[in-house]
Amino acid sequence: MSSKGGGSTALTRRNYRLASDTDKPKVTGLVNEKLLSDYLHHVFPASHLPRPPLASLRKPLGFQDLGAHLERLLTEGEPTEDTRDQPVDGCLGPQTVVLDHTSGFEGLLFVDDDLLGVIGHSNFSSIRATTCVYRGKWAYEVLISSQGLMQIGWCTLNCRFNQEEGVGDTPDSYAYDGNRVRKWNVTTTNYGKSWAAGDIVSCLIDLDEGTITFCLNGQSLGTAFSNIKMGPGVAYFPAISLSFKESVAFNFGSRPLRYPVEGYLPLQNPPTADLLRAHKLLGYIKTVLSTTLDTQEEKVLEKDSACWSLHGEPTTLVTLAHIFNYFAPLMCKVYLVEDVLMNFLLGILEGGGSVDEHPLIQQLLDLFWLLMEDYEVNECLKQLMMSLLRAYRFSPIIPDLGFQIHYLRLTTAILRHEKSRKYLLSNVLYPFIG
Repeated sequence: MSSKGGGSTALTRRNYRLASDTDKPKVTGLVNEKLLSDYLHHVFPASHLPRPPLASLRKPLGFQDLGAHLERLLTEGEPTEDTRDQPVDGCLGPQTVVLDHTSGFEGLLFVDDDLLGVIGHSNFSSIRATTCVYRGKWAYEVLISSQGLMQIGWCTLNCRFNQEEGVGDTPDSYAYDGNRVRKWNVTTTNYGKSWAAGDIVSCLIDLDEGTITFCLNGQSLGTAFSNIKMGPGVAYFPAISLSFKESVAFNFGSRPLRYPVEGYLPLQNPPTADLLRAHKLLGYIKTVLSTTLDTQEEKVLEKDSACWSLHGEPTTLVTLAHIFNYFAPLMCKVYLVEDVLMNFLLGILEGGGSVDEHPLIQQLLDLFWLLMEDYEVNECLKQLMMSLLRAYRFSPIIPDLGFQIHYLRLTTAILRHEKSRKYLLSNVLYPFIG
């Protein structure tokens, strides 16, 4: 997509890039330069300043300068190249943590394409993760898909399993079994509570104190093991043994942990730099939604974001196009969709009332289809819907089904949007419906 002339902005998405100076009045409507500058400074304040400067002292800001201004704001506070994606001390293995389906298993198992879900297909099969820990405090979660015989926990590389003995049946392996409500380390004793399909087990290891603890749906079951073997050459892998047709899904940190425990790190580093950017950009979007321009009085005014409409001032649309130039690619990543976008949309519905009383979600979906490339919207919607289905399935069941209703309301709101519904039914939901 080529520019019409010199002095264009850096926008490359869709057709919302500005052309030459002579075209700006056509795009920005009746907004004069001073009002536009005030508006852009309001949406994109200089965050490094202790307090915003007086309007008369601010450098004028227009759309031609906005790309560079936004880039500066987004890079503030980002990790340097030297520190970004560096492995955390105490952890060894690939930065993307998955199940070791090449050498770290015993028996016959079916492993999902994402290498995080597993189904037992023999008497008692075992598999471990690709990453181990030897120092510090670490956590991972297991989503229980079936409530049968399984032993979940930690093991060292020296552990040798077979179809009779699994995790917890050998020295230097430790497991929790919610089917029989026991803990295992060669011998076995009563421990914890019974699990059910839909529960989440958190597996915590403290290699400073030498303890292993398990939690069920965020509730600690107490210290299961203490004085575990530690020292040079000793490192622990997440591991599981499961019976025929039992199934689980692991979360080592590729998505936000449902029940994070203070002081414990997920085995996979969160995308810190991307998270920082996504939250900043979402903040700018929220400001745009809650701001309007009074061209008669030449003032920037605040308004209720619930009443925002896509069919408004051209200035607003061009501003959003600049934001989406950075925001859209981030919304293709499952961690950011779940942590940033899903929580934002759920917050819109928190006020109660019927889904139809919250038209902002429909307007936002219109905006996504307008400003994002089709492949980006498709991937974003796919990840959003899968995250909602997962959250619905693996939420604690309480008498009023409050958690499930929370996620169903947002699912319903998304499916009310015609274009999004057509894509999801054809490409994401149909395998589950059929």
